[in-house]
Amino acid sequence: MLLGRRDSDRLRQLKTYVELQTLFAKSHSEQGFTIIESLMAIIVITVLVVSITPPIFLAVGTRVQNQKAEQAMQLAQLQVDQVRVLVERGNYTNDQLPPDGGTGSPDAVLAPTSFTTTCTTPASSNACPVDINGDGKPEFYVQTFRTRAINSGTPAQAVAFQMGVRVYSALAQGQSGLQTTQASLKFTTEQGNQRQFPLAVMYTPIVRSDIKDSLTQYRSFLQPSP
Repeated sequence: MLLGRRDSDRLRQLKTYVELQTLFAKSHSEQGFTIIESLMAIIVITVLVVSITPPIFLAVGTRVQNQKAEQAMQLAQLQVDQVRVLVERGNYTNDQLPPDGGTGSPDAVLAPTSFTTTCTTPASSNACPVDINGDGKPEFYVQTFRTRAINSGTPAQAVAFQMGVRVYSALAQGQSGLQTTQASLKFTTEQGNQRQFPLAVMYTPIVRSDIKDSLTQYRSFLQPSP
């Protein structure tokens, strides 16, 4: 009887031991799978971040470039509108107009060779700074000029001429090999070709229309140079 009770106690102890070992092994196994799953999750997240980061930079860079190009075009249009209003009013001298580019074709005028801090001495080879956000640093440089003028009156006024405007990014300052054709907008993660090409190019005729021989002068202006 005593032996049976001892055997029963040993069986209970053995059963308890086996249950504890099973519980420990199960807990250890679950803990191991949790670490592996965490590592897999980290790897998956890393792969996703690496795969989506370049498109994000591409989208941001392209958006910034397009925004600057839009601002440059608005700035070029503003320059043209100011000169057109001045000519239509009639009370001006040729010194108040954009500087003479020295050629009959606006696209033949060379790119600016000087990025000035002020525009006290107008010249077709100068690019004037424009501060858009008022932080004291120019975001753009503007080159304005006129070509193929028809003069009239005393003193002589340019009443019909071709006006050109090129707006360069501030990144173009100090760069060599500047171009005169407008930069092509494309997907980019950096500055694209803003360092050498203007963001906006505008050529347009300016004609004073409130004098008696305006039509004759305009016809003369439209005739190709010999």
